[in-house]
Amino acid sequence: MNPEDKPLEIERKYIIVRPTAEQLSAISGVSRTEIVQTYLSVPENGARRRVRKRGTAEAGYTYTYTEKTDVSFGERIEIEKEITEAEYERLLEESSPDRPPVEKERYVFDYDGQLFELDVYPFSSEYASLEIELDSIDTPVRLPDFLTVLRDVTGDKRYNNSTLAKTRSIEL
Repeated sequence: MNPEDKPLEIERKYIIVRPTAEQLSAISGVSRTEIVQTYLSVPENGARRRVRKRGTAEAGYTYTYTEKTDVSFGERIEIEKEITEAEYERLLEESSPDRPPVEKERYVFDYDGQLFELDVYPFSSEYASLEIELDSIDTPVRLPDFLTVLRDVTGDKRYNNSTLAKTRSIEL
């Protein structure tokens, strides 16, 4: 595969004040899902690998395998594929011993024609993260006015989910 042909993920990430349950439920058109993300041992190429269980008990779950390799500020090559529950269970055997699974609730919503993903973590009562995927890292972002954005943490590895799995905290 030619490097130019690899799927590129371009996103901005922000740390926000954790919204209350009431604030989250008041977001127009919001959808909520539960995510369990498990990081796998790092291969020789240095890619971050993970498996993800996503859904709800009521709606059922989907399973994905993802590899991410940093390219530049806010840009990564992301290879993701849907897998079966059996493949998911088998890959869990390769979990990284120093990174316990990350559990989070994800709220997806449209704001001013932009699609945002807001992640709430059980280990942080103060903060949450907000992400948006973009066509270009320079694309202007109109942040939701009903959220308190504290910091743009794009490119700061301390706020990668793989790091949060290890530290179990969000610090400013």
